[in-house]
Amino acid sequence: MDSAMGRRGFLKAVGAGGAAMAALAACSAAASPAASSAPTSATGVGGTAATGPADPKLIRLSSVVIPLDSGLYAYLLPEFEKRAGYRVEISTAQDVYGPARTGTFDLVLSHYQHEGVLPFMNEGFGEFPRLVFSSPGALLGPAADPAGIRGATDVVDAFARIARSGATFVVNDQDGLRYVADVARRAADLPPSDRFVDKATRGPDALRAAVQAGGYTVWGLMPFLRMKRQQPQLALEALFTRDQLLKSTMVTVVVKAEKVPGVNTTAARALQQFLAEPATQAKIRTFRMEGFPDQVWWPAAHDNDSTFAHP
Repeated sequence: MDSAMGRRGFLKAVGAGGAAMAALAACSAAASPAASSAPTSATGVGGTAATGPADPKLIRLSSVVIPLDSGLYAYLLPEFEKRAGYRVEISTAQDVYGPARTGTFDLVLSHYQHEGVLPFMNEGFGEFPRLVFSSPGALLGPAADPAGIRGATDVVDAFARIARSGATFVVNDQDGLRYVADVARRAADLPPSDRFVDKATRGPDALRAAVQAGGYTVWGLMPFLRMKRQQPQLALEALFTRDQLLKSTMVTVVVKAEKVPGVNTTAARALQQFLAEPATQAKIRTFRMEGFPDQVWWPAAHDNDSTFAHP
């Protein structure tokens, strides 16, 4: 979602110990092997004597899986490595913040609403999160699309069409996705109905329930496309993605050297800045995945403070 919190809003949330609610994309793929490089001469997490990185030219990036899985990193990072002279080593996992506490990584990239962001910031491990790009969620349904949501003007219109058609909408029972569905239903002024079904199913299970009902559901576009590649017989298609409410914004967080000795903050900041540059943001917008014609990544760095977003 592109409407991410600003600096003041985030700090207010940190003070309250709250967590951002809206989440769209699931990042539940299995982790890749962890980066092998480790800092040397560190005094331990929270130590007072910070040391330099073992390899000043290496950036160890801890990332959720979908930017790697979609091919976005392969599209963007070679230019950065050639221009800046750094090497970027990427590890993917669901828990991207836990290993970063131990000095294993220099930079973390995750959804803004990832459950690890707030504690990582509260405990002083990370610099202020910087917005980089957004991935869309998708309304999914049968290829025949009996409600005609392919032609919808926005997600509210799509929900109204589903209701008018008498089709079933199966709630994806992840917190953020349930929230999105509730906002869309209310914005469409649709009362609770037995056609909007919460079967307490999450992720792929919600998709299977939608198939059984011959109806619709919502999930992150990237995990859906990954599941579709693995299960091409799955009788669902991504029918609608074009709405602000369906977007999930991602951030980069530089690990603080004063908290975790041995991390490469200089190099991490260079990569973070590169991702926010206008030329990189333009490439993010024009990137397309093979076999899927629509836009899958959206620039988000413009929602940072102006000195960062417009170097």
